[in-house]
Amino acid sequence: MRAILLILASAGLFTLLLIACQAGELASAPAGVAISNEFVRIRVNPGPQEAGRFAVDTTGGDPSRTSDDNRVLIYGSREPWTSYTTVMVDGKPFVFGGPTSRRAGLGASVGEVVQPPRVEGDATAERSPAASQVVCAVRFGDVEVTQQLGFSRSPTTRVKDAAQIIYQITNRGQSPHSVGLRTVLDTMLGANDGAPLRAGDKAITTAIRLVGQDVPDYWQAFDSLSQPAVISQGTLRGEGLTAPERVEMVDWGTLADSPWEFPFPEGADFTRRGEQEQDTAVALYWDPRPLNPGETRTYATLYGVGGVSLSPAQLSLGLTAPAEVDYQYEDMKPFLIVAYVENSGGFESRGTACALDLPRGLKLAEGEAKARLGLLKPGETKQASWKALPTGEAGGSLKIAASVTSDNLEPNRVVREIVVNSPPRISLAVTTPYRLQVTEDNRYSPNPFEVKVVATNRGAQVGRNLVITLQLPEGLQLERGESAILVRERFEPGQTETLSWWVRALGLPTGDLAVKVKAAAAGAKSVEATSAISVPELTPEFRVYPQRQTVPAITDGKPTLIPIAVKLAPARQFLGCRVTVSYDSAVLEPLYVSRGEAFVDAGRLLSPWSEGRREEGRIIEIGGERQAAPLLNAPETTLFTIVFLARSAGETEVMLEPTSLLSSDRAEVPFRVVAGHVTVQTTEVSQ
Repeated sequence: MRAILLILASAGLFTLLLIACQAGELASAPAGVAISNEFVRIRVNPGPQEAGRFAVDTTGGDPSRTSDDNRVLIYGSREPWTSYTTVMVDGKPFVFGGPTSRRAGLGASVGEVVQPPRVEGDATAERSPAASQVVCAVRFGDVEVTQQLGFSRSPTTRVKDAAQIIYQITNRGQSPHSVGLRTVLDTMLGANDGAPLRAGDKAITTAIRLVGQDVPDYWQAFDSLSQPAVISQGTLRGEGLTAPERVEMVDWGTLADSPWEFPFPEGADFTRRGEQEQDTAVALYWDPRPLNPGETRTYATLYGVGGVSLSPAQLSLGLTAPAEVDYQYEDMKPFLIVAYVENSGGFESRGTACALDLPRGLKLAEGEAKARLGLLKPGETKQASWKALPTGEAGGSLKIAASVTSDNLEPNRVVREIVVNSPPRISLAVTTPYRLQVTEDNRYSPNPFEVKVVATNRGAQVGRNLVITLQLPEGLQLERGESAILVRERFEPGQTETLSWWVRALGLPTGDLAVKVKAAAAGAKSVEATSAISVPELTPEFRVYPQRQTVPAITDGKPTLIPIAVKLAPARQFLGCRVTVSYDSAVLEPLYVSRGEAFVDAGRLLSPWSEGRREEGRIIEIGGERQAAPLLNAPETTLFTIVFLARSAGETEVMLEPTSLLSSDRAEVPFRVVAGHVTVQTTEVSQ
């Protein structure tokens, strides 16, 4: 082939043939699997070779510039192959996707592609999971890894110009496995394959390893500030993202040849081994950790267009920061601001300094606003970084600015807009019945009653982990099965939630009882609201319990035992009582009387106490006193229990004739009486 080309070249036809060959190759190449929007395009290798490997390029890129239209962000033709992902399973590295005969991942083990790349979802939808994405799944024994590639809003631009790269790892086996992940991004800026990478205040031109807290929130790359072709950004921290344990920035050849670990070439430039071309690449590592059977772990990162505000001049200036930050009352995290200064003129810049100007509503988290950059040679770029915090004094659209000065060159200034969202701001409205009514049978109505709360998020942020808690005073209690704490994972701006509980009044204490509701969410100021409900006093009532019962006369060949309790409800300042119980002695025969909890204090039996005097069909003046230990506030208390023996079939009323009910000051208390009814049947029961 080379001989043929040489012959054609000597005839002056080489260029024409080369163009024709390239056009033919592109025309015959598979179209692949791709999704795009007005900013970026994601292209995925359909396989079977290198299935699932992907590339990213711009469509419209940054709307404010045309120079970055249709430019490459991650290298790759219609069949991307240079960027690849490694899954480490139990100490063995596997390359994600199909086998390869090319350099990146050559010779490494691969898994089984169980879901070839395909487009899922609706390309017009705004939110995942309905939004369009390319999905591919690979099995590595028990471990299944699903790659999801879609679009996401970049934190520095607020538009969907970033590729969202997600890996979901699931253990479908019966035993734990150690699983980690590495993804390599073969970065490229249009035609520039060796542009410096920039993180915080570092311009990275040689191999570097960033670990733990040194992993930046984001990194950027561009070839020029005065006339940038493409500005790219990798975002490592933020909502929905999983910060890697380490980031390695090194030449692509080293990462292509080593699917996981390799002797790190600290300080080496980005030239591929044995070649002369600069070729930068970035590897993100999520270290191996145990993955239990049935467990799923998710890793997510972003890569796309970077948002930098530019001001070209002799000292060209660029300023980047998140386009939007959230103010929180608690646990406020600082955000990163970076200024880039390029000497675009033909002379050295001496005594160069860059200063940050923050408006009301923002402040520095640490350090000084002025950074001294010193000498900048022609074409050289340096950068300064700051950490800033919202103060809560102002919100909405704010403007930050950076200015650069020099001893010998004209100063420059650039302004960038940043939106500071007010935190979730929760308002509460609580409603309860104004007053409970007392029915003719000495009961509250309604009881239980509904406590309703209307919560609204009046802020601009999503409230996460909204927790609404009901606090009840003594005398009110939640119905069984109700929880005092209600939780919502997300509380959108402007959203209203109506929640309710069913609550029962116990009768003690009475009066105006305050029901309190508290609400809290991540980043929000805690709020509370109250509502008072009027609970009238109930007349103390002696009750037979159960009020009605039907029992057999004989159980297992013996007369049935019938326990009947006598209760007082409510028991307010209870000191003592005397009660006479009457019944039909032809139907029931009393065996014994036992005192109830009303005449026991901390396990001690109180005196005086009397089991009463027995007469035909009556037990006279059962009861006693608590002396110096009155029962202050009990919704209900058991005075005593009588165990009867079924004597014969029939029906009888169990009547109560209280002769006294004493309060703590020994005063007589008015009361009501509710009798009971017992039916004894002839049917025998075998237990």
